[in-house]
Amino acid sequence: MKKILVFFVAWLAFGNCAQAQLSGHFTSFEDFGTMLPNKTEVKAWRNESLILPFLINGDSTKVLNFEIKTDSKKIKSELVQLHLVEGDISGGNCGATKKKGTFVKKRFPDRAEFIKGSSFVPDSTTSYGLVKIEIPDNLKPGKYPLELTFDQNGSTLKIEALINVIGRKLSDFSSLDYEMDFWQFPLSISTYYKLDPYSDAHWNKITEMFDHLHGFNQTVVTTSVFYDLYNTSIKPLEQMMIQIRKKKDGTYTYDYSTFEKYVELAFSKGISKEIAVHNLFPWNLTYFYFDEESGAVKTFKSEPGTDAYNDFWNPFLVDFASYLKSKNWMDKTVFWVDERDINSTALLVKYVKAIDPAYKFGYSGRFSPGLSELVFDYSLASNIVLEPAKLAARKSKGFKTTYYTSCYEVQPNMLMASNYTDIYFLIMLSKARGYDGMLRWAFNLWSPQIMKSAIFSDLPSGDSHFVYPEGQVSLRYLIIKDALEEVQKVEAMANSSKTKELLNSHTRYFLLNIEKDRINMVQTMKNYLND
Repeated sequence: MKKILVFFVAWLAFGNCAQAQLSGHFTSFEDFGTMLPNKTEVKAWRNESLILPFLINGDSTKVLNFEIKTDSKKIKSELVQLHLVEGDISGGNCGATKKKGTFVKKRFPDRAEFIKGSSFVPDSTTSYGLVKIEIPDNLKPGKYPLELTFDQNGSTLKIEALINVIGRKLSDFSSLDYEMDFWQFPLSISTYYKLDPYSDAHWNKITEMFDHLHGFNQTVVTTSVFYDLYNTSIKPLEQMMIQIRKKKDGTYTYDYSTFEKYVELAFSKGISKEIAVHNLFPWNLTYFYFDEESGAVKTFKSEPGTDAYNDFWNPFLVDFASYLKSKNWMDKTVFWVDERDINSTALLVKYVKAIDPAYKFGYSGRFSPGLSELVFDYSLASNIVLEPAKLAARKSKGFKTTYYTSCYEVQPNMLMASNYTDIYFLIMLSKARGYDGMLRWAFNLWSPQIMKSAIFSDLPSGDSHFVYPEGQVSLRYLIIKDALEEVQKVEAMANSSKTKELLNSHTRYFLLNIEKDRINMVQTMKNYLND
């Protein structure tokens, strides 16, 4: 009996020793690899939102309970779990080169879920997360302790920070002079959820998408004449955003009801500065219409300037102009052309404006002085530097200028494998260059497995999405919002010579190629803005 008792006590001791003990700390965004000291101090302006990343090691099979305490009831706090999503490290490889290549895969803490209760289930033994802190605009400046306590399977951990609220206040986010244009894919939503396109359930999800877009100052609603920006396959007539019917006598009719509902919903969510219309010059040069004689959707291909092209688009452009003017939307509407031949684009613009000179155009791609004279909204690749005189000429006409990153830019970028600090750098670089904001080709182009994997055959992971299904966003989305608050601070301190000096420092071309120096540049700006 004594031997049995000794064995039992030894077994208990072994079990207690083997029990996973929680460990963790607040960290930086650099791969969550920099351990910040306990009670590290974080400076904030009044009316600012903070996102404080943390890393916890423990027992992945057990629920993590948590509690957040702050030293003021006015400060609102939330915990965000960052779920691991499979991705690859393939920046700079697109299309055929991506399909032919083999790239390193890893799991990135990218899918952000705001936890409603007081516990969550970790994805692995290492848990990634954020504490989101809302600083009220009337909070008294001072230092406010923050405690984040975790409990898992009897093991407890407390990590602490000190929120130092300084005597500066951010203006309302709506006053931000910085435009975001992330292109939307509403049919990607219906495909993922297996919903009838433009059904009530689908409209509810589109509303959620617009809420997320408005959350980071999106100003442009993306529309298409047909199904989406690229129209890679024939779909039913009902899925066209603008339904085009060819009657038996060869004339066309147009149903704008879905387009109208989509635009009006975007406007109701504050996304109302520009209506971007795609499909006049698509990559696949393919156009769609419902043929009443055959009772089927038909397609044809043609280049702008051909008789077939003009016969199809001329009646639409006349009718669409009349419709837009009846809605008082003509001045907001911009036909978009994405990285197509510059000379062909210039001819297209002249053709459309000959039908109605009130039409506007947008273009993303390399810069052309001639095209710049014709294009209202011009977006340049991030590695193109527009000469100050050419930018000033565009501004004098009331034109808009932005830049964009795509899968071709290895760095800096906003991919899942990108350095998170590069998001801050890219957002600020547009401001530093005197541009109006940023463009991205895809906000929510999802694969069926997007909640767990962002591996695409022809795109680097993260290139095509910044939000997830089920109302969740990405870590990159949250960092974009945080970076835009840095721009707000710059706007508030715009008259300072030091602000102008640091903005100019962002434009040094070598920073586009040297990650370490970009990180230092971002930190220098942050330190200055929070002094």
